[in-house]
Amino acid sequence: MIGNKWKWFFSLVLFFELIKGVSAMELNLNLPWSTKMSPPAVLELQFYSPQSDDMLFGAVKEVEIRCRAGVHPVGLKYAVSRNCMSTPFIQGDAEALPANTYVIKVPTEKLYPGFYDVKVWLDTGEAKAIEGINVFGYQIEKMKVRETRPADFADFWNKGKAVLKTIPLDAQAGEMKTFKGKEIDAYNLAQACLPGDYDPKGHKTEEVEACKVSFASVNGLRVYGWLAKPKGEGPFPAMLVLPGGGIAPRPMPLEHARHGYVSLDIQIHGHDVDIKEYPKVPGYYDNFTFEPVEKFYYHTVYLNALQAINYLVSRPDVDKQKIVLVGGSQGGRLSVVLAALDERVAAVAPAIAHNGNVVYTQWAEACGKAGKDGMDMEIPPVPADTPEQKCLPYYDVMNFAPNVKCPALMNIGLIDPVSLPTGVWAIYQRLGSRDKRIILLPGMAHDWSAEFDRQAWRWLDEKLPK
Repeated sequence: MIGNKWKWFFSLVLFFELIKGVSAMELNLNLPWSTKMSPPAVLELQFYSPQSDDMLFGAVKEVEIRCRAGVHPVGLKYAVSRNCMSTPFIQGDAEALPANTYVIKVPTEKLYPGFYDVKVWLDTGEAKAIEGINVFGYQIEKMKVRETRPADFADFWNKGKAVLKTIPLDAQAGEMKTFKGKEIDAYNLAQACLPGDYDPKGHKTEEVEACKVSFASVNGLRVYGWLAKPKGEGPFPAMLVLPGGGIAPRPMPLEHARHGYVSLDIQIHGHDVDIKEYPKVPGYYDNFTFEPVEKFYYHTVYLNALQAINYLVSRPDVDKQKIVLVGGSQGGRLSVVLAALDERVAAVAPAIAHNGNVVYTQWAEACGKAGKDGMDMEIPPVPADTPEQKCLPYYDVMNFAPNVKCPALMNIGLIDPVSLPTGVWAIYQRLGSRDKRIILLPGMAHDWSAEFDRQAWRWLDEKLPK
């Protein structure tokens, strides 16, 4: 049962990340730029609230959500459920207003602190309704999380780090190629899924150089990546760009270098960065191995990514006091994990971080199969004692979060069906950073925001040591 769920879940992750560039600073994909929004965003349905612009609500008696139709409507039905739950606890017909707008009111008397899905079906008089979703947060600062961190969590990952110390880097680099100004813009549009130049005020240089690199890692693997840097000897701050889900080509992080960083975008599975066809990797997305715990596929992924920090530190052109981690989805996941495992990280900016609060995701699936709405319990029950339940807490990002001490900037796509708000918020809530901030993106799914990126670039300028 659980294997099928995760096969579906990871396939969904791969689908959303390959159809478009999820995040520019955080997830640089080797695809042409696309203006399409990630589903389930629907242009015909625009949600807002007269009570809250960001869809976060405090101790109000009633949450009011409005939905404006961009087509001729007849009526609108709605259903409210806990985030990720398939069974609603409230449903009905929305109140219609003359301006093609519908009003949904949710009493909060019996709501637990957390996130809630508002699913709607717009009747346009045609055979099929237009479906949409909005998500709101209610007193989220009080949301409770089930503790799943194993007692030997720190020892387990210290052993993994010790293995890395025994492996010589054996770093190799290819021939450098130079890119200037409009050449960077053209590359971004054609191969990095970026809108040319979206942050000209953030440029630190107009001339960068890039090459392939590789270095040795665990299990006899080599990690391959594209390195891009400002022209010159440095030292420069360093940025590790961690990839989203999937096994696919990686683009050169030229935009990151233009912002002043020695930037490394890695292929975490032991394959080169630009081959035409990538093989299927056993244990990644399916055929999971849960025991022994260190045989789970993400053990290798986490250590491969950690070795990339060791590589950056080894470079003479890197300022070792200014190492930054960024990534979206799986890359957001890895950003938090690495910041927890390596104290040399100066700042971290995870976007739409995946794989947080796994116990909640499992509970939501179980409730759906049982036809329950989950409103009988504030937090998930104690996990069952199965190999999977024993394994996954060692990889759940919220269990790494308390060890993150550096400044952290995160975001949440509120209608994201892959990196659920309940999971991302649990990660943020548990961060050990004294200096942390999260930006909520109402109406956005597993997606990219140019303005979040621009704010992140400015935030890094402020947070890195002078």
